[in-house]
Amino acid sequence: MWKYKCKSQFFILLGSFVVGVLLTVIMFSTTSSVMLLEILPEEMLGFIKNNFVLTCVSGGLGIAGIVNVVLISQLLMPLNQWVPIMIFMLLFIAPSYVFMISTMLVVPMMIVDLYGWLSLRSNTSRQVKMSKISDDKEFVRVYQIHHKLLPEYEGLAKECRKNVTTASLVYSLGVVAIFCVLLFIENIILLVLLLLFFMIAFNALLRFRSQQFIPITRLLYEQCDPEACASAIIYYSTRRSGKVRLTQRALLAQCLIYMNDPDLAQDILITFPKKDPASTLTYWSLMGYIDYMLKDEDALDRAYEEASKVRMNFGPTGVMIRSNELSGIKNKINLMNGDFNTCKQYYLQEVKSKPFPFQQVDACYYIALISFVEEEYKVAQMYFQKVVDHGNKMYFVQNAKTYLDKIDSMDLSDDEL
Repeated sequence: MWKYKCKSQFFILLGSFVVGVLLTVIMFSTTSSVMLLEILPEEMLGFIKNNFVLTCVSGGLGIAGIVNVVLISQLLMPLNQWVPIMIFMLLFIAPSYVFMISTMLVVPMMIVDLYGWLSLRSNTSRQVKMSKISDDKEFVRVYQIHHKLLPEYEGLAKECRKNVTTASLVYSLGVVAIFCVLLFIENIILLVLLLLFFMIAFNALLRFRSQQFIPITRLLYEQCDPEACASAIIYYSTRRSGKVRLTQRALLAQCLIYMNDPDLAQDILITFPKKDPASTLTYWSLMGYIDYMLKDEDALDRAYEEASKVRMNFGPTGVMIRSNELSGIKNKINLMNGDFNTCKQYYLQEVKSKPFPFQQVDACYYIALISFVEEEYKVAQMYFQKVVDHGNKMYFVQNAKTYLDKIDSMDLSDDEL
């Protein structure tokens, strides 16, 4: 899990080091010796002039050390929900020691991040070669062999990408504004108020950014149209130059599952970033569904085992999410083992509790399938009809129509139904 964060952490530390070096150079090159003597002792000023490169490196490490406190906090937060409070207390009690240790750990952190990034890249490349899909553009080519790429959703995808790009640009300008505030604002009260404003503004901006993809998500979640949703994701991920960098891999994998293409869904998840407990749990939940469709019992057991290791540190909500995902994978194991009664009860509960139409259609299909196998044809007929009425473009619909034709052709009496 930690390796997925290594690339971003490496460049954040490298960038903060460069910023620190530049700030040190600017400060000592633009400030007169008289002003520096008022701030620093003469011996120290002499040492700085004689060892200017070392001073610049120290300045870079100092800024990187401050940033490293945040990065280390983010790494430790998944371990325990009390970690942020403990770090805050340490910063309040002994800030100098915390920053000193953090600065000393900058170089080791960069080495570990570089190793993690390169090893993950090597492992991912190996898996991609095994899947015979070299990159995202090749994936789109293979997708178009299996399915239609619907051009009518290109406009929706472009509008969503435009809004996300605008939000990202505003966020970047906000980061620059924060650096300017830290450099030029000396009034502590004003500084705190401005930082508080930036925190609120950034949270609102991130919420706005995340909401821009909702129109594409609705295509599957509410309209039960996985082909439209997958097309929109591909158009969203295609730049004007023709370069493809697929985003929303979990959603795209869901679309492919409901288009009855588990092999391609498995391929798209090879490079899915498991950077936190939530994304890791999502990955194994999707893989569990895919393994069931591929009838790979060993892989399905492994998906359940790996998902069981994930710990969600979000209080009762995290516990509930984890429990739901584990129940879903366990249910697929039960279904594969022929424990139909347990599975049927699970799906009946899913129909009542799940908020989105595509989830209800999924549950109705398996209730109908189990009922058909158990020769409860009236129940099967009722739930297959619900799948046909509400499933839209999900592959379940065609299967449900086939089963309904079989039931109709049986010419069963009311008692047999």
